[in-house]
Amino acid sequence: MNADWIIRQGADEVVLFFSGWGMDRRIADYFSSLSGPASAYDLLAFHDYRSGEIDAAIGDALCAYRKRTVVAWSFGVWSAVHAKLPPVTHAVAVNGTLSPVDPEAGIDPAVFQATLDTYNDENRYRFNRRMCGGGEALEHFLSVQPERTSACQQEELDAFSRRLQAGERPEGFRYDHVIIGGRDMIFPSSRQYAAWKGYPQTVIADMPHYPFFHLAGLAEVLACSRE
Repeated sequence: MNADWIIRQGADEVVLFFSGWGMDRRIADYFSSLSGPASAYDLLAFHDYRSGEIDAAIGDALCAYRKRTVVAWSFGVWSAVHAKLPPVTHAVAVNGTLSPVDPEAGIDPAVFQATLDTYNDENRYRFNRRMCGGGEALEHFLSVQPERTSACQQEELDAFSRRLQAGERPEGFRYDHVIIGGRDMIFPSSRQYAAWKGYPQTVIADMPHYPFFHLAGLAEVLACSRE
């Protein structure tokens, strides 16, 4: 997987932002800008999960921090727990589950396979519209959408498919808190409720799968894990 330092100023805490499928660093750049210039943490963004491995140098750098906090969105929720991170202090999942392709706790398998089989430039726009629910959220996403080709995104989705079929199981850490969008049409909210039964939850009723138009910034997300 790719990793980009968004903020690196020698803080005691590092936030590990695991983005969703098909993304690059642009959403993390935007989201970090909402925190203002005097951030209390460093920020490392992960994306492009065609490989599920973290570079050894990145792993060594993370070990130097006193606190490591995970914020994971969509397929990043599953990817983060497979990333063999150093011990995690806090972790928040946003619009994703540990069973990302599952008829009861994730995306319907037939829908996932159809997306993989037919993904192209035209269907990419349709997916983005469904992810955002249209309107202002879609306009916002298009202003920060990843600078990746549809073919590259399809390769990543195929890599997810192969790893899921191999039966990889979550390991490493437990999420402290989950944030669920009530209008999520990718990971339906009812399935997220089922997947996270017993976990502390924040439900944002009008939030679609793409959450970054509705969340005020990383500070709001981080506060959830520390209540």
